[in-house]
Amino acid sequence: MEKIHAKTLTESEVQIPIPDSKLAIHGILRGDYSLPLAVLAPGLGGWENDLQLFNASRFLGQHNIATLRVSFYGDEEYQRNIGDFGVKTNAADIDTIIDFVKKQGAQWTCVIGHSYSGMAYSLKQAFDTAILWDPSHTDGYDEPESKENLKNDFIYIKKLDSYVSAAGPGYVLSRQVFEDYDPGSTEMAKNFNIDTLVINADNSGETMKRFGQDYVNNITAKTEHIIIPNASHPFV
Repeated sequence: MEKIHAKTLTESEVQIPIPDSKLAIHGILRGDYSLPLAVLAPGLGGWENDLQLFNASRFLGQHNIATLRVSFYGDEEYQRNIGDFGVKTNAADIDTIIDFVKKQGAQWTCVIGHSYSGMAYSLKQAFDTAILWDPSHTDGYDEPESKENLKNDFIYIKKLDSYVSAAGPGYVLSRQVFEDYDPGSTEMAKNFNIDTLVINADNSGETMKRFGQDYVNNITAKTEHIIIPNASHPFV
């Protein structure tokens, strides 16, 4: 195999203003905008320094691909609270990020989203290609079984505007996760016209692999589906 002579890439902090607000998306740019650029978007509850994103950034850097690892919410005064975040917010933020990096000079962009990252909801679809890491699905929250599970397993905390569960590993999920997703991932995928690679982790189970196949079946552009043996949901 031919050896790749990669540039030495340095990291810098980036703040991307969110339109019509005083908030910003925080990011860490590895490399510069003259290189092909991959935006690394964490799943729900994740942030820019998740090990999966960090390792992907190092790997892509070895192939002369710049990366922008992002946090959609955080503790800084200028950052959004996770309680104000849903799949449509996620997609709108991705559009904002792509607009920003193109203004900085990025010519080719890829978005790599883990789990909840809602690329299929992107209205602009202004990036060149997409990779979905073990994508989750938003369809079905209105089904009777889902409503019963929400009622039995979660408590709504008005002050947080979020649902809280102490069952199993525990969850805190924004109300928007359950209420602001319509028409759902399957229908949105039918309007998604970006070439897409779907990667599922074998140990995430049959449900997650079925979600991945659903995207492959419904995205209108070229798709490929890969299942990584022995991998878990965070791929670490």
